[in-house]
Amino acid sequence: MKREAERLQLAKSGYADSQLADPEVPQEPDIEALCAKAARTYDLTRREEDVLRLLVEGRTAPQIAEELVVSLNTVKTHVRNLYRKLGINRRADLACCLGS
Repeated sequence: MKREAERLQLAKSGYADSQLADPEVPQEPDIEALCAKAARTYDLTRREEDVLRLLVEGRTAPQIAEELVVSLNTVKTHVRNLYRKLGINRRADLACCLGS
């Protein structure tokens, strides 16, 4: 209960929840923030950033197409452009580009 009150107080003062995180517990990276940073660094379009986020979350191209309501070929084009801009040629290399 006290921790929740601290969290609310810090939220009002502009501090993130990570300020209250237990330093001994490993924190999961914020995928949204990592992808936004990559989008700025590599000059990605908004849609490429969306595709990047879904790829990092482990979605397949057909799943991405369904979620973004675009064709599979459109997703493949975005992935191809992402890989070119990031200088990679496989999904496993995404983690390196995101700094995780």
